[in-house]
Amino acid sequence: MDGLQPIFHPLELTETQGKKASIYVEIRDTYYHLYQNEAERLEANPALREMLNRLYDNFTDRFGRLNEKKNLDLIKMDARGTEILSLERYIDGVAQKADIFHHPVAFNPNEITEAADAREALVASLNRYAGVNLEYMAGLTGGTKDNILEELHGSIYFNPEINGYEIADKYIAGNVIEKAERVERFLNDNPNHIPAADSLRALQEATPKPIAFDDLDFNFGERWIPKGIYEKYASHLFDADVSINFAPNIDEYSVKVDRTNVKITDQYAVKSQSRTFNGIHLMKHALQNTSPDITKKVNKLIDGKMQEVKVRDPEAIQLANSKIDEMRNGFSDCGAQRTLP
Repeated sequence: MDGLQPIFHPLELTETQGKKASIYVEIRDTYYHLYQNEAERLEANPALREMLNRLYDNFTDRFGRLNEKKNLDLIKMDARGTEILSLERYIDGVAQKADIFHHPVAFNPNEITEAADAREALVASLNRYAGVNLEYMAGLTGGTKDNILEELHGSIYFNPEINGYEIADKYIAGNVIEKAERVERFLNDNPNHIPAADSLRALQEATPKPIAFDDLDFNFGERWIPKGIYEKYASHLFDADVSINFAPNIDEYSVKVDRTNVKITDQYAVKSQSRTFNGIHLMKHALQNTSPDITKKVNKLIDGKMQEVKVRDPEAIQLANSKIDEMRNGFSDCGAQRTLP
């Protein structure tokens, strides 16, 4: 193989294929010429756009759409063919010309070039950069960055995390306490940074006032409360060592005790006809905020015969609910909740 030179063999095309390839190349080259020309000059080029439309219409009149199966083999032989295929977009299955056939896409012909004031410039900056670009805004107004900052005082704030400015609705929002702590750390190293000091004041003013602990209302069984709090309360209530666990996958509490006592088996228990619902059983219902399904057996005349059937026991259920309510209400009253962090 040493010393041998590769030989290029041109494709053998029919007259129709050759004409198709020729018009396709003209479309491709005109497209790139139009795009690059408008990107560099930042102004529309109607002549090239008209030529691109004429070439495309000529191709489709003679050979069909670019993305039709009969044209794909030829176009995909070109390294840039995939991009040229995007000159057609399909809406509800119908081919439409891409935007470049109608107007420039390399720049925005309707872009704002000047603004009457800083607030108008801010809107333009947010639309173009999705943020506060002081240099761009100053250019639109013909003023300086300091002029912009003065006019927008209270509307934008310095964020040391990005070393730039953000609109108030974005920055003075969310976890303002954490943001204030970050600004304080920044000011420790930059004590004379006035914009950061303004941001800190705004964040501190937006910090919600803490609610007095006694004004908080905790419901027994809230999932966010640590289970240790419930264990302390239950152990206090039953005068026993109670363990409580929560299974988030089934959203269910379990309550266990090593040794029962009279409080569990009698004071906080309900005896039905067939079984006893002790304090541990009812504690689980209190945590789940549910009621036990207690039944009893009664004799009923069915089809002319007396038969024993199970029915709900309203008296036992009512008694159980009263003890459950006592447990739930007692959580707020007994002081166990004061151990919450």
